[in-house]
Amino acid sequence: MKSASHSQKGLSLIEMMIAISLGILLVGVVVSAYVAQSQVYKASQGQAAIQDADNAIAGLVGPTVRAAGFAGCSSISGAASNLVPGGSPPLGNLANVSTGVMGYDASNTAGDGSTLSIATDNANNDADPSHWSPSLDVQLAGHVLPGSDVLVVLGAVAGSAPTALTSGAGVAAGPLQVKDASAIAPGQFAAISDCGKSTIFLNTGAAISQTTIARDAGAAALTNAAATFPVNYGVGAQVIPLSQTAFFVSHTDADQSALMRATLTTTGWNIEQLVPGVESMQVLYGSNANFVIAQYVPAGAVTDWTAVSSVRLSFLIEGRAGSGTGAAASPYTLLGTAVTPPADTRLRHVYEMTINLRNATS
Repeated sequence: MKSASHSQKGLSLIEMMIAISLGILLVGVVVSAYVAQSQVYKASQGQAAIQDADNAIAGLVGPTVRAAGFAGCSSISGAASNLVPGGSPPLGNLANVSTGVMGYDASNTAGDGSTLSIATDNANNDADPSHWSPSLDVQLAGHVLPGSDVLVVLGAVAGSAPTALTSGAGVAAGPLQVKDASAIAPGQFAAISDCGKSTIFLNTGAAISQTTIARDAGAAALTNAAATFPVNYGVGAQVIPLSQTAFFVSHTDADQSALMRATLTTTGWNIEQLVPGVESMQVLYGSNANFVIAQYVPAGAVTDWTAVSSVRLSFLIEGRAGSGTGAAASPYTLLGTAVTPPADTRLRHVYEMTINLRNATS
């Protein structure tokens, strides 16, 4: 009996090499598609983050700066301050300069063709006040990124409304009786005005309708100089809460620096993160001469802060790592200053805004 023969079938060496090559090609195509899709996703996410930052700056910084100098029916400019430093050093401009806006210009950012190189993303803050012009408020030194300008705004608390005085304040010590006692919180800076004059003071009581404006015996960094106003205020005078706010860029514990907002309190600046992904901020100031802005200048060149009626701000905003192409960094122009960021893989964008100070131009 003949045994059945069985033929052996399989892949030849050539067929196997062709299959392997096709497999490698297919894997390469899949990997390339994944990498490309991943880059598109990162770029899209970076653009979305930058757009979010633009919107946040416009919504959070714009209204505060626009309302600078507002103090009820009078302007902050020319207001008398009842405040004196109760500690050392003095804070902000509440105690000595009654202006709606002031600022500090960082070294190498004068906006006249100067250059600023950012060696490291999210670098450490600069603790030397002399690196700004005028010299930076020492309470802010160590909180601001090198090369970042600082803008300080004084005006009514956002969203607040004046409350009317219901009994004359005069110059004698005594409580201020107002229509809405909850309008001014304890420890709140405020302004009282009658459309002809204004006085800045600190509410030291539990509620303003029960408060004698009294000095806190040096317990706070800013206190009332006296328990009396230097001038009389009658029934109908307006009282409104004030806020002094500083904007600047600062180092954070994350992988990106951020735009910060600092609010002045009786014991110092309360600093909070406002918008992440901001790498640099530059500011120029325009003075109003016959309702025409002749030129915008850096803070160090401003000779009369009460004449400033417009502010220009420019921000260099960055996306997350990997959102860009990784090409060599090119300078970005921020209000005449050439800012060169690190050569990394971040998408970047310049956002600028010009804000007229409503109280200065009305």
